Amino acid sequence: MTSPARDPAVGRKLIESLQNDLRALSTEGKRKFPNVKEASEQVQLKLRTISTKNEDLIAGLVPASVEIVQPFVLGCDSKNPKMVHLCLTSVQRMISHEAISMTAANDVIGMLWHLMEAGLEELKLLQTAILLITTNSVVQHESLARALVLCFRLHFTKDSTTINTAAATIKQLVSYVFERVVTEDKIQSQEPLEALNVEELKTHSKIPPKSLRPCAGDAYLLFQDLCQLVNADQPYWLVGMTEMTRTFGLELLEAVLTDYPSIFLQHPEFSFQLKEKVCPLVIKLFSPSLKYRQGLPPPPSPAPVEKPFFPIVMRLLRIVSALIKHYYCLLVTECEIFLSLLVKFLDPEKPNWQRCLALEVLHKLSVQPDLIRSFTQSYDMKLHSTKIFRDIVNGVGAFIQSNFMNPPGGPAAQSGTKAPDTQGMPPALVGGLPVGGGVTPQPAFMYRGVWIPLVLTFAQGTAKPTYLEFLDKVDPPSIPEGYGLSVAFYCLLEVVKSIQILVHGAPLADSEQVPQVTGGKTLRSNISDEERHLDEELINSSWCGVLAALSLLLDASTDESATESVLKSLQMFANLCGQLDMTTPRDAFITALCKASLPPHYTLTVLNSQAPSSPPVQKGHIRTSSQDLQSMTSESVERSQVVAVGTPLPTASLPVGAHQGPVMLTAKNIQCMRALLSVAHCHGGILGTAWHLVLTTLQHLVWILGLKPSTGGSLKASQQISEGSNAVITTAVMADLPVLSAMLSRLFESSQYLDDVALHHLIDALCKLSSESMELAYSNRVSHKSHLLHTFRVASYKFLYYI
Repeated sequence: MTSPARDPAVGRKLIESLQNDLRALSTEGKRKFPNVKEASEQVQLKLRTISTKNEDLIAGLVPASVEIVQPFVLGCDSKNPKMVHLCLTSVQRMISHEAISMTAANDVIGMLWHLMEAGLEELKLLQTAILLITTNSVVQHESLARALVLCFRLHFTKDSTTINTAAATIKQLVSYVFERVVTEDKIQSQEPLEALNVEELKTHSKIPPKSLRPCAGDAYLLFQDLCQLVNADQPYWLVGMTEMTRTFGLELLEAVLTDYPSIFLQHPEFSFQLKEKVCPLVIKLFSPSLKYRQGLPPPPSPAPVEKPFFPIVMRLLRIVSALIKHYYCLLVTECEIFLSLLVKFLDPEKPNWQRCLALEVLHKLSVQPDLIRSFTQSYDMKLHSTKIFRDIVNGVGAFIQSNFMNPPGGPAAQSGTKAPDTQGMPPALVGGLPVGGGVTPQPAFMYRGVWIPLVLTFAQGTAKPTYLEFLDKVDPPSIPEGYGLSVAFYCLLEVVKSIQILVHGAPLADSEQVPQVTGGKTLRSNISDEERHLDEELINSSWCGVLAALSLLLDASTDESATESVLKSLQMFANLCGQLDMTTPRDAFITALCKASLPPHYTLTVLNSQAPSSPPVQKGHIRTSSQDLQSMTSESVERSQVVAVGTPLPTASLPVGAHQGPVMLTAKNIQCMRALLSVAHCHGGILGTAWHLVLTTLQHLVWILGLKPSTGGSLKASQQISEGSNAVITTAVMADLPVLSAMLSRLFESSQYLDDVALHHLIDALCKLSSESMELAYSNRVSHKSHLLHTFRVASYKFLYYI
């Protein structure tokens, strides 16, 4: 099939259109512009000759294109609006049919330049420039630079339509210059190139490195000058540039870095520019953001501290995100600096919008397991390197804690009182339920009187930032309350998921994350010592920060869905630690689940002794039952509905007075109990000595809920207060009790799937519980007779079941 460009009918139609244009141009210039009239008539004769001597008419036009465009160039020089419009239309027609040679293209660019300086037909000029550069490759080197400068100049006119059109044109043309390189790289060339000369790269000039082919050379010079212009330096290749806004230049750099990583990774000349131009430029432009301290008096210095400028900081962070994502392998040292800056930007004295921008970037990184692996290998596993991954996790955790300890609000925050919520105060609650018909409480976190709503922008693991996309904003945006905390919350969840993917070797489907029954371990098989060391370092670098932050969020959560997300992450991390035989972090996460299952401040010494000292939120609280009751009437009740009231299970390690008074279980406690049962059932093979923690906690929960062993050993609840029941159960949880009882029964039935070591730990924990119960009963036979009967019957029955 004949190509449309070479179709004889297309060629005849083009010549016919040019003849008509030339006749009209001759008539228009008849009186005032005789040179235009004369040139038009000569070209008409030329076209007739071409049409009679050439079968391929368009191929015949190209050699004569310099002569053919001449009357149109003269017509534009006349500055007559009607003639200019006619000439540009005709030239566009020739360009679109690829009937222009390189020399003719240079003449056309000169024509456009004069019209640009005269301020005529600006939109038409931009259209012509796009056609001239993107139709084929006749515009290269100095001509290409001049065409680009023409468009840049039009970007700074006074007309808003021209400005916007020029901006879009420049972005398209810059992209096309790099597209040419991609195309050029795919074509095998027989022409020898000189070897790379690093010293040549250090001396900036308008001549491209001799080691690059033509299109790559143009792209190299363009990128070099974009860096120059952003740095407020004079360009070398884009001669004639008079001005350029830093924001626009940063956008162009980011677009190139994001869309064409293959060019920078394949060509060392471009990699050199990344290291020597882009990274120092970004670090330099971050200087105001690093020095500025919100709310603090300026330091004594001759020059005042410059405030960070939102449009610049946001674009710089977009570039940092692109550099880390696409070029980490080339910029390991530079990325260490960038990641440290991101963590530094989370500090409380930084503007809130800057902290949120940094969090958005960290969230984008947290969903990329390969990057997290690289951070750990390059930094955390090196002896004398910054522990970057650890710092990221701790920084996000510290940000979460600072939201509750120092809520935003300026003076109010400094005085210790909470500023009014920008999205309204939490709805009135009674017993954890909203007051009023049809009222649904907003998902939120509440801790120490600070209520922060949960913004669901980042739900379901989506990594779509908000404020990094505000390219049209000049002033810092108003950040809604809860946004920063929400991004940090989802960032932590994604970090845990990424660690799981790295340790398991592949992402798990939702249905695979909590298998039906597993007594063994699910680590990827045949891993090397190096891979094992990496897995352990991933846990060591992150577990303290993850545990501290998630424990706080679990305590503060008022939303069932958010609570479930936290619980899944805690379960996931505990399982990973167990699979790697890392007992300290495993027991810490199991302890957190146990504590969350029991009433607030429940006095259980075994949990306090297991809690690590590193995470600040893991410190034990010892309070009397009467204090528990008072606290439950305030904030704890507001977080979740009370579903059961019972008595604490006596414990030998505590004085008798500590066992008096009622304790309350909330819906969240029951939700956490389910999670604890799930860990024991699905991941019993990794619990080891932590079985004692789990069974002790379940023992206390069974007692508080008033579950009693029936004939055959199954546990059942009584809704009524009777001699044999010590609990008051609300209807809200009655439907859950049979499910919990069944889960408890299956817990022991599934022990048949445990390996010998895991089974030994379970038996040992049961024997230890029975021994503790008998010891307590002997020390106070009368008051604890029922306790001995309850515990020993349940434990002994299940013990005998699998023996």
